[in-house]
Amino acid sequence: MNAPSAQTTEQLRECQQLTRQVCAELGNSQDFISALKTVLKALKNFAACEAAAIRLRHDGDYPCYLWDGFPDAFIKQEYSLLRCDSAGNPIPELDGKGFELECMCGIIIRGRAKPACAFFTPGGSFWTNSTTDLMATSTEQDRQVWTRDYCNACGYESVALVPLKARNQTLGLLQLNDHHRDRFAFELIEHLELLAAQIALAAWGEALNARLQQTVMMNGKLHRLLSVCSHCHRIKNSHGRWHSFESYLTSHVKMRVSHGLCPVCAKERYPDLHLATNNDLDQVVDFPSPEAPPPDKPK
Repeated sequence: MNAPSAQTTEQLRECQQLTRQVCAELGNSQDFISALKTVLKALKNFAACEAAAIRLRHDGDYPCYLWDGFPDAFIKQEYSLLRCDSAGNPIPELDGKGFELECMCGIIIRGRAKPACAFFTPGGSFWTNSTTDLMATSTEQDRQVWTRDYCNACGYESVALVPLKARNQTLGLLQLNDHHRDRFAFELIEHLELLAAQIALAAWGEALNARLQQTVMMNGKLHRLLSVCSHCHRIKNSHGRWHSFESYLTSHVKMRVSHGLCPVCAKERYPDLHLATNNDLDQVVDFPSPEAPPPDKPK
């Protein structure tokens, strides 16, 4: 079903070129959404797929944040991942940590992929070159979830779901779909995982930037876009000099800064102490409201 193929020298060169393009676009742009749209189109073209989308966390859900090539009807149907009860309320996870997420996207975002299955990778991605064959040869128990099967119903045979992971947290995922079979190889998925990590780091920095601006604007002190390093989170001032987060707040906003451990760092630095739960991690990064799903067409 999923057969690996050897990469040629030309393919490796294309991978390196795309990596440089993605890093440059995300690192140099002052408009994260525009940069992400450019990156998404580049990934879609590189994978030679008909459609691509990025999901990012928002209010406990992981809606389609950006998309390219998917019909409006598909995005409207698949926009949200939340499993809801008959009253339309999100259903909490059994352990009380977050909400239940539907379909294979939910499995990937929650980090429940099992590498022993051929359609999962060690990096936590899902991929198949034939959704029809996958459904015929596997059970819901194999796939670990009840699936909507909407991708297959829309005729998409090749589907890849790659998690966007940064600092021990899954912020969303990258999805690639095509109606043709055999669009993917294992090496391509591995490379997409590396690129997804770059996207996740940039997204993390963007979320931090948005939260910082919201916080300081509440104090009436900030009226310009901040440039924040997606790796170390230093802030560049109007003279081009980089400052630590703490020193910038102290000097520009006149705020006093105290120190503690956020849930992500607590889990990374002191895993044996169990200072943070998955529910704590869910509260760390949230993104601004995504683009609304396409409206119904007038009859």
